[in-house]
Order: sequence, then C-alpha cells, then structure tokens
Amino acid sequence: MATLYGKGIWVLHSVNLNPALAMARVIGATHILCKTGHRAMFFPEAARQVHDRVRAVGLIPFAWHSILCDDPAGEARVAQKAADVGYEGIVFDIGDQAAGQRANAKELGQRLLDAGLDPQKLYYSSFPNISRHSSIPYAEISAFCKGGFMPQSFPTLLKPAEVVIHKMTYEEHAKWSKVWGHAVPIYPVLAGYRDERAADRLTPDEFAHWADALTRHKPTFFSVFRAAVTNPDLWPILAELALSQPPEAITAKPVELPEPASSEMVTPAPSPELEGQAVYVTIQPDDEVWRLCQDHGCTRAQFWEWNGHLWDERGMPRDPDYMQAGWRVRVE
Repeated sequence: MATLYGKGIWVLHSVNLNPALAMARVIGATHILCKTGHRAMFFPEAARQVHDRVRAVGLIPFAWHSILCDDPAGEARVAQKAADVGYEGIVFDIGDQAAGQRANAKELGQRLLDAGLDPQKLYYSSFPNISRHSSIPYAEISAFCKGGFMPQSFPTLLKPAEVVIHKMTYEEHAKWSKVWGHAVPIYPVLAGYRDERAADRLTPDEFAHWADALTRHKPTFFSVFRAAVTNPDLWPILAELALSQPPEAITAKPVELPEPASSEMVTPAPSPELEGQAVYVTIQPDDEVWRLCQDHGCTRAQFWEWNGHLWDERGMPRDPDYMQAGWRVRVE
C-alpha cells in the first residue's frame, strides 16, 4: 500500500487558487486538493484550470468531491472525469447525508473498479469520530479507497486538540479498522477555525496546540482545509510542522507566486453591465440562482430560458445550486 508524503491545501472554488499557491510556497505544501464535483455533477472548467496551473508550478493536483452515495453511477462518472483530466488522487468527501447508504457505497466502489480507477489513488474524508457517525458507510468506502482516510480533525468538534487528534482521530481509526477487518493509511486534515462558518479563527497560540498534537503521531502527510479561511499568521506553524520522510525525502519544486495574488477572503458582489437592453452579471463564488432572481426581479423560468444553455452545452443538469464562477448570466 503506497504511502502519501507531504502537505496539502484544500481549495473550494477555482478562483481561490492564487491564495492557495501563495500559502503552498510558505508552508512547503506538495499537494493542492481542488473541488471538482458535487454529487453527480462535474465541474469541467474548474477541474481543468486548476489541474493545469497546479502542474505548471510543480505541485501535485488532487481532486475532491462531495458525495451522498445516492447516485453511484453519477458519482462514479464524476470521479472518472477527474481522473481523465489527470488528477493523481481523488478524495470523496462524505458526511451524515450518506447515512445508511451502504449498498450504494458498495456499488460506487464496484463501478470505480470496473472503470479501471486505481484504488490506491482513491481516498475518503469524513468525521474522525466514527463511533458518533456509525451510520455513515465508512467500512464500505474504506474497502475501495485504499489510498487512505483523511479525517476532518477540526476545532469545530469543540474539544481540545489532544482529544480530537489522539482519541477521536487515531484511536477511533485503529479501533474501527479492527472491526472492519482492514486498515488504510490515515492522513488528518486540520483547520484554523472553530465555527461552521469559519468566522471564529484560531490564534497562532491556539493553533500551535493542534500542530503539536498531530506532530506526536509522526504523520507522513496532512492537509489544511482550506486556504481561504487559514489566516496567514498560522502559516509559519504549518511550515514548521514536522513530517516523517520517505527513504528518499521528497522536495517540492519551488512554487511561483501568482501575480496578482488576490485575496480570497473578499468576494466582490456581481456587477451588472448593460449589453443592449439586457443586463448581465459575472458569477462569483457562492452565488445562487434564487438570490440572483430575487435581486434582479426575474423569475426562475426566465433565468433558465436566458441561461440554460450554459448547463446544456456542458452536458450538466440544470442544477440551481451550481454555477461556475466566471460565467456571465443574463438577469434582466
């Protein structure tokens, strides 16, 4: 079973890549983990853009996408498309909404294997405290994600670092691996905030406890969720976090700091522009169809009549929860 070495940074939106690359240079990251899909929907433009830029600066691109295990065929297609783009690893983000979906999780694994994906390059990420979330199909997912488990060992669990890292993360994984009868490597994910909105950030002194707790387990790889909400004053701590090295230690290639390195902490509001009689806006991260319709006084039926081609041309369902940042859509 291959071992993963290095440090990773998670990216939620492709427009947030510049800050992630800046952070990567400071902390010595080797991997960038980009969200390339949600359930059965693949984000083709973001996936290709991020992959190519990450490769260009000498880092390793990993894809991640959220799954509910409610559409094994669709979720497998998303993973296959990410692999086709060239991502070296694929991480399935799975939470409580997948509770009870054991049969579908098994089917997902079989579809991935039938498609020829390497199980050593498949990973999964979820809560570290497995006992509290035992209805999530951990066993079924870990059976085909031979690459490893990336537990979300976050301060949002509202427990001290030592409890989250030692007991909830490492002890829980060891315990349940024996129950399942198989074990995969464990690569914890850290975060620098303690509330779900990532507004309550940790100070360097507070975050140092998390880094120290993780260091005691001598990890070969860890990652941080995510560049947008990891304050720069935490970067030196991440840079100094020691890792166990492979027999021939890897060295990340120098990362060229992108120009300009715009902050992903501030999301500008869409700026309407008149094009003849119609009004268009440029989509920003976290924009939603219903809110655009509300703000500009159009109906959803009008919105889809004007803009549905953006989804149709890419072979994607007209999902109001997904719009690619950078698209220009008509709103009036």
